[in-house]
Amino acid sequence: MLYLWIKAVHLIAVMTFIAGMVTMALGGRLAQPEWRRIARRADYGLASPALIVVWVSGPALAIMANWWSAPWLMAKLVFVIVVSALHGRMSGTLRRLERDGATASPSLFMRALPVTWVSMAIIVALVIVKPF
Repeated sequence: MLYLWIKAVHLIAVMTFIAGMVTMALGGRLAQPEWRRIARRADYGLASPALIVVWVSGPALAIMANWWSAPWLMAKLVFVIVVSALHGRMSGTLRRLERDGATASPSLFMRALPVTWVSMAIIVALVIVKPF
């Protein structure tokens, strides 16, 4: 029963994290300071806390289910690291843009949305199908 509760918390955190990432990517594309503030709030209020929960609950699930040797999990972790690193880059870039008052929208935000969606699609497929 504990496994199912941790799984539910993990899925809620993943959905919240992706919502924050999408908001950050869209808000970072716009030059208006109001949208950048919204993107920063999405980072602090949604994406960052959810990412912490994802990184705590995910390994707990893997340990409980004894999946550490599963090839599909190793493949999934590659994409989880990609999305986590992208979050860090967007978070730092939003901080710098807000601090410097820049109006140019970095190309990072143009690529962030497709990278996030493709990575999430691959992660979901790996978790459901568990190939290899």
